[in-house]
Amino acid sequence: MDSSNKVIFENFSVKVNEDDFYEIEVFNDKEFSFLQLEELIKVQIAWGSNKKPVLILCEEFASTDTSFAKHLSKNKNNPFSAADAFVITSMAQKLIANFYLKISTPERPTRFFKDKGEATEWLKQFA
Repeated sequence: MDSSNKVIFENFSVKVNEDDFYEIEVFNDKEFSFLQLEELIKVQIAWGSNKKPVLILCEEFASTDTSFAKHLSKNKNNPFSAADAFVITSMAQKLIANFYLKISTPERPTRFFKDKGEATEWLKQFA
């Protein structure tokens, strides 16, 4: 599988962007959870199992749950992420973000942003 391609699943898409980051877009009214992480890891393995910064773009009504957030915070469960930058917009996403940072305590650098450009600039230090 060529890493320049964009792979589209039911709930999200993934590509390697121009900054050589994994860029994930979680679609509106869709959840990113355990099954979606499995799908993502399969693509990353097919693309060579490279550890890269990850830019996660969450559409306004994209969601996840707190049990998955705790799972995602562990490096062993998300082995190809060097750092995670989430771009979020809704109040529900902000609540989950606070839970993720304060309760789950991610093992890799993680920040939440309102702006894709700011998120991208922050991730460049982990490239």
